[in-house]
Amino acid sequence: MLLRMLWVVFVVSVLPACAHVQKDETVTQSLPVDAAQNNQQVTEETSNKLSSLSPELLYSLLGGEIAGQRGDVNMASAFYVNAAKRSQNTDIALRAAQISLYNKDIAAARSVVDILVTDKGLSIQARRLALTVYLRSSDVEKSLAQIRTLLEKSDIPRRNALLAIGDVISRNAHKDVAISIMRVLVNENIKEAGVYLARAQMMSSFSLFDQAEKDANKTIELDSSWQTGYVQLAQIFERKGETKAALVVLKDASEKLETKQLIMVYAQLLAKDKQYLEAKEQFLSLAQRQQKYPDARFALGLVYLKLDDANNAKAIFEKLYEEDAYRSKVAFYLGRITHHQQQDTEALGWFDKVERSENYASAQATIAIIKAHSGDVEGARSVIQRLRNEFSEATSRFYLLEAEILMDAEQYEVLYTLLTEAVIDNPDDLSLRYARSIAATETDQLAEAEKDLLFVLAKQPKDVNALNALGYTLASKTFRFKEARQYLTQALSIRPNDAAIIDSMGWLNYREGQYEQALVLLEKAYKKTPEGEIAAHLGEALWVLGRQMEAKAVWQHALEKDKSNRYLIEVMNRLK
Repeated sequence: MLLRMLWVVFVVSVLPACAHVQKDETVTQSLPVDAAQNNQQVTEETSNKLSSLSPELLYSLLGGEIAGQRGDVNMASAFYVNAAKRSQNTDIALRAAQISLYNKDIAAARSVVDILVTDKGLSIQARRLALTVYLRSSDVEKSLAQIRTLLEKSDIPRRNALLAIGDVISRNAHKDVAISIMRVLVNENIKEAGVYLARAQMMSSFSLFDQAEKDANKTIELDSSWQTGYVQLAQIFERKGETKAALVVLKDASEKLETKQLIMVYAQLLAKDKQYLEAKEQFLSLAQRQQKYPDARFALGLVYLKLDDANNAKAIFEKLYEEDAYRSKVAFYLGRITHHQQQDTEALGWFDKVERSENYASAQATIAIIKAHSGDVEGARSVIQRLRNEFSEATSRFYLLEAEILMDAEQYEVLYTLLTEAVIDNPDDLSLRYARSIAATETDQLAEAEKDLLFVLAKQPKDVNALNALGYTLASKTFRFKEARQYLTQALSIRPNDAAIIDSMGWLNYREGQYEQALVLLEKAYKKTPEGEIAAHLGEALWVLGRQMEAKAVWQHALEKDKSNRYLIEVMNRLK
């Protein structure tokens, strides 16, 4: 991208005619006669321009171009700045300033901006660039001079111009400089609502909420029909953590002005505050009054989902899809709804329609999950591997998803190989280390499992899952009971009511032969979370204490909920 930018800089700023010169003879020969003649004239014009450049200036321009081609932005900036100073040409100065800003060299940019602004016919875009440089240089007076010129030459409403300038100030000036400049602008535009709104936005961005609130109220005072003032005031309250006050502002304003935008913002804040029934009423009212306003209907569909009303949500999304509104987004939500309703064939169809947008990766990941649940583990892995290649910044996430699918399929050898590859690619990712420890345990590579869990604990000594996993592994797979108790005791001190940790401690007591103590803990764990593995442990404790009928009842009850639980199946086959 940089090389291309610098080539454009050179051609456009100094030799504009060169853009039309074709050195490829086949292209030139294909031109009509008059085009070829024009091409010859352009070439002659270019030659004249080249010959008019001094050797020093030509050297600087060519040096900048060559440096750009080599990727040396510092050198390119230096050459172009030198060319601007030599030529005093505003076009060259503009390009020099652009390159220096790209290189984040404010001093270099500042050195040529003064040349740039001497051109009275300078474009709005170029003046905005000059303003950016002056702001970053903390030059209040020259920044104000550019702002005044921008306001004078702007062809948009003054309030909009002030808002745009306020945004430029907020993003580029140090807080004290920005506040100083905005104070002057307010004094010079004391009756203009836009300047107060601009300062309210800026003060809010600096977390100076008291002044921001005053300016937002002044905006409303000067123009009570301008909905943006109310929205800004509500946003300030929300940022202060005063959501109720924000809702009051939006409710009153939406009832007063009755604009769809205000009602929409009010309803969105209700939904954000989890007041879903109230939000539903607002969206529903807006959708009925503004039938050609798809935003309200889409938001209504999302609220229906929050209210567990999938049928109404589905009807809205299907209609929007027919109308070609929000097609990719509604396809994603229709996929989720149909997947939840166990209509996986239909769900796959919807997820396939999701475009490469914010929901694309999630849609494809769900496709992989559906394939895995249908028995197509390799198909699922193929989807995930493609995602891993496409979204390199999220490789860990997709490794873990693939690992979960392999674990569900009980392909532990393949799982361990995958996670070893993942750890090599991401050696400091603790989630991958933890996942590999589980795979290592399942393949009886206890030393490797312990190594990964100790790696996690070295980085995060209070990682409860790692403490529990290491304690349980030592308790169930070795006779290192003292060490196991240390890890599990530490885990329980952090999370005393966690059923999984209580189960691990109960199983440790069982392995030590302390059956009564084990039974107390395992009953407590099972009461909190009646799942298969805990039921298997509880049953074993009951069995060894001579309470076989109770053990069988526990196992049978758990098996009715989880018919494929391997822990239950194994213990029942062993002790039947």
